[in-house]
Amino acid sequence: MTENKRTNDPEGVRRRIVDAAYDAFITQGYLATGMLELRERASVSGGAMAHHFAAKRDLGLAVIRDRVSEAVRQTWIEPLHTGAGAPTAIDTIFESIIGELTHNGRVAGCPLNNMAMEISHQDAEMRELVGAVFRAWHEALSARFQTDVEKKRASELNPKSLATLVIAAYSGAMAMAKARQDVGPLIDCRAELAALLAAKYRQR
Repeated sequence: MTENKRTNDPEGVRRRIVDAAYDAFITQGYLATGMLELRERASVSGGAMAHHFAAKRDLGLAVIRDRVSEAVRQTWIEPLHTGAGAPTAIDTIFESIIGELTHNGRVAGCPLNNMAMEISHQDAEMRELVGAVFRAWHEALSARFQTDVEKKRASELNPKSLATLVIAAYSGAMAMAKARQDVGPLIDCRAELAALLAAKYRQR
């Protein structure tokens, strides 16, 4: 009976396919990955693949909804909800990301940025989903900065434009780190953002 439950587990099969696709799309690219390769990565039959995802586009949408958005939520949005001010939270996020990449010994890049660069001109629905994840990230950062202003931790800063700068700086540094397979750009970005935020927060 236990074996049957494992075998007849549609949700588990779907999750395995999405996990395999997420890893493939982020490391080698959405356009470069074929459905046959994804079947092999997920160890599923053609029938199982077709049952859950009739086309690669359907799988791409699922990866953005189920994995990319979750990665941004866990990596950036949740840590911003701590009691610390934005500079401390952002620095801690960078420290965690740099530590994880160093431990892994490779830089696959920012999942959101990777997908955005590939599919933004390919598919309107995918573009909208990616845009929604960016908006959620931006809103979380903006809200964190706004809270700090309201609590008199900082003044004379624009929460929305500063949130844009942080996302752009991180995304660019991650792209450079991926190209070089070296966390150096992230280390530099962390240091410069820390200095910038320290100066702004001293102006209160």
